[in-house]
Order: sequence, then structure tokens, then C-alpha cells
Amino acid sequence: MGTEALTRRRALVAALAGALLAGGCANSGGPSSTTDRSGRLEAGGVTVEATLTDGPDGGRLRTTFRPQRPGFHLYSIDLPPDGVQGLGIPTVVAVRGSLDATGAASADMPVSNLRIEELDVDLPVYPDGPVTVTLPVRSTGDGPAEVVVTYGACSAGTCLPPVRERVIALT
Repeated sequence: MGTEALTRRRALVAALAGALLAGGCANSGGPSSTTDRSGRLEAGGVTVEATLTDGPDGGRLRTTFRPQRPGFHLYSIDLPPDGVQGLGIPTVVAVRGSLDATGAASADMPVSNLRIEELDVDLPVYPDGPVTVTLPVRSTGDGPAEVVVTYGACSAGTCLPPVRERVIALT
């Protein structure tokens, strides 16, 4: 093959490769877009940051609850809705709008029992500091994606005002 033919062939290969890359076909699995949306809330002495990672196989909502003062903890996602003997506020992450939950929530921190001897009660809590709750989700279409959170933060001697069913818009 002559130099001119070789040059034309290389130009053709380069053009085809460029067209494939521009069309999103370079990945044999097809396009794999992920979209991150997030939102934030500060209430009840806690900063809450929610991040949705939505991809072709579904999505994950990661919601981090960060007490604003040292020595404060949150109650477990497994605490009953009305607490134990009326004590405690469960940490709840739910979705609405264009999102549906596809599984159960899970937390990244271990649960321990906080014993209140005077009341003869054990409350499931996370260690002092931040905890992240992950919820598998799927998008149901266009429109607003919203996270609804409920939680309460306490220290050994103080409980902050509970936060119930507050909405975080994901943008």
C-alpha cells in the first residue's frame, strides 16, 4: 500500500473513531449516564445532606445526618414510629414526587442500646456524630424529586426539638 493510500486509510479510521466517540458508542455497554442531585436542610440541631445518584440500573439516595454540636446522637431507623414507651424519634428517610423506594433503608453506623435506668428503657441509637442512611430508589419520571426526613438528636442530658416530615427538594 502506498503512502497516499495509507494516509487516507488512517484519516478514515480516525474519522470513524471520532464519530463513534461522539455518538456515545465507545462504551460497549452503551451510554451510562448518572445524574447527581442533592439538597440540604438545617433543623433541630442537625445538618441533613441528601444526594441522589441515579443511573441506568436504578439509584441510591444517601442522606447524611450531622449533629451540629459534639456529643449528640440520632435514634436508629429501627426505632418504632412512636418510640419506646413514647421516648425517642426514629430516623426516617422516605421519598416522594418522581422517586419510589425499591428496598429498605440501611445505616452506615452500628446501633447500640442507650439504657435509661430511671425509666427502665433501652433506646436504639447510633454513636455520637454523623450517620448516613442509604435508600435504594428508582425514578418514576420527570418532576420534583423530594426526600422526607424525620429525626431527633439527643446528648446524654439534652434532647433537641424533633424534626418531623420535613421535605428536602433535590436539585
